[in-house]
Amino acid sequence: MGIKFVSLQGYLESIVNWFVPESILKDADKTKNVRMFLISHLLGPLLGHPITIFLLLQDPNPWPQVYVLGASLTLFWVFPFAVKYFGRYYELLAFVSIQNLTFAILWGAYNYGGVSSPFLIWVITVPLLAFFYVGSSWIARFAVPASLILSMALFYFIYLNDNTFPDNIPLTSMVEAGLISALCACGYVFMMATYYTNIVDSQSELLKEQDRHDLTLQELIAAKDDAVAANGAKSDFLAKMSHELRTPLNAVIGYSEILLEDAELESRGEDIADLQKISAAGKHLLAMVNDVLDISKIEAGKMELYIEEVDLAGFLNDVEFTARPMIIQNSNKLYVEKDDNVGVIESDATKLRQAVLNLLSNAAKFTQNGRIELNISREIVDGKEWVSFSVTDTGVGISDEHAKLLFHNFSQAHPSISAKFGGTGLGLSVSQKLIQLMGGEISIESQVDVGSCFTIRLPAHAEHGVGSLIIQDEMPEAAIENKDTPRVKDIIADLENDADKEITTIVVIDDDKAVLELIDRQLSKQGYKVITTDSAQTGIQLTRSVQPDLVLLDIQMPETGGWEVLRVLKADKATRECPVAILSVVDERRKALELGAVELISKPFNVDKLDRLIEQLNKSRDEKDHLKKMSA
Repeated sequence: MGIKFVSLQGYLESIVNWFVPESILKDADKTKNVRMFLISHLLGPLLGHPITIFLLLQDPNPWPQVYVLGASLTLFWVFPFAVKYFGRYYELLAFVSIQNLTFAILWGAYNYGGVSSPFLIWVITVPLLAFFYVGSSWIARFAVPASLILSMALFYFIYLNDNTFPDNIPLTSMVEAGLISALCACGYVFMMATYYTNIVDSQSELLKEQDRHDLTLQELIAAKDDAVAANGAKSDFLAKMSHELRTPLNAVIGYSEILLEDAELESRGEDIADLQKISAAGKHLLAMVNDVLDISKIEAGKMELYIEEVDLAGFLNDVEFTARPMIIQNSNKLYVEKDDNVGVIESDATKLRQAVLNLLSNAAKFTQNGRIELNISREIVDGKEWVSFSVTDTGVGISDEHAKLLFHNFSQAHPSISAKFGGTGLGLSVSQKLIQLMGGEISIESQVDVGSCFTIRLPAHAEHGVGSLIIQDEMPEAAIENKDTPRVKDIIADLENDADKEITTIVVIDDDKAVLELIDRQLSKQGYKVITTDSAQTGIQLTRSVQPDLVLLDIQMPETGGWEVLRVLKADKATRECPVAILSVVDERRKALELGAVELISKPFNVDKLDRLIEQLNKSRDEKDHLKKMSA
């Protein structure tokens, strides 16, 4: 029985839902009122018509009073269709329906018993239904009570006019009608109250569910805030640790290379081997630090792209120059295949170079006495131009099962690989994420004991990254002082007495004296005139007075930061044209270039990269001088 009732209730709900207009469903409160309206109009006439049938049987002359009453009650079945097709006039339809009910009650009472009519009991349903239909709006508060009072006044006025009520059925014969009317009225009110209670209960459950969701949301927000705070603490920790680790690594790698050069000149074989191990260990540790920091920045969404035009011919020459020493360590041969005119792409050259070199490094590590090929190709797919870099080797190869793990953090193809070849399992993961940031992907094809082919495929014209720069508006007064200090005057005097005026002059500004000493020794051995200072103010004064060929500027300095120094140098007419290269342990090349630097050189300091930069600057300076002579 209970199952049949539930089934009947569900069927009724589906009918009610069919009549509710789409426009009303968007308003939850109005939908509730409309459902009450539809239920009462679908079932109400079924409870009213027993009275009509009784009167039709008892009244010897039922025309027109019984037929008018029956028509009024039947009219309620028209309103659901009116609501469905004219839902925007729902309030008006509800008011008209209430007036129709009032008419039916007073019409029945007037013709059958007057003020003693058993039909007047239905009057109490009028204000109740008004609130069910339109809530606590002005219609329920004012319009319906006012219309009911006017209708009752009209009812009484008609009575006064005739001074009696029609006697269609004697009151003594209306006992059964009174019982039927009372039962039907009670049933009607019970039905509406039950439906309304169900709605209220369901809303209470919804409110309880909403409270539970709100509590869960608050817990999630708190957990998210904790996670953000923990992630921020992790990022700060990694940034500080990377700086603290890189600073001594600069010295380890730099001094080991200096000692290695001296050992090679003096042919001290045993020292050479030891120093190579020291240098390799330092570079390995530096690569680990860089990879961990890159992963942290990518996962925190703080990795920015610097999109620029990249000449692929020059890019490949630079990659080949860097990769060839590590490839020949295992007696491998490197072959670079490219078209005569590979052209230009728009991408982040630094991150693309990092990814390509990582693939070449892996190929060199897992290949012995083999062949490694670097191929570049371009293609147009669906109107979009793509460029591919493929690194193919004849190494150990990877099974399909293990290849799926390669691009996960700290994952390698097989545990035995870490034991035999070393590595943290971060290189490919970082490279994949960097290429994905540029809109591309790294794929792999491999066969065990045959070799592997890793392919970087990315758009030839990447979307420009969006970054924001925070630049201090004010500089310390000491930083913009124009007066030369005694040390600056001594340096200028030394330069004026220098017999060779053609030597490239480089000013180095860094607060770390150990770094200054290391850079001075490295650059001096290359034949450069080096002027070092650990003071930002002195560095600015030196640049104004000396007009060097290049300024090497550290970012992280205690009093006046490198960004502020760069801003002053580029704002001053006397130093605006001096090329500035940023020295940093953090990859902020985009910010450096946008503030006017010519390049960012990562620490540990790379002399070869500086040589290429100076060569480019000299070439650019010669071209400008040539153009000036031509225009003159």
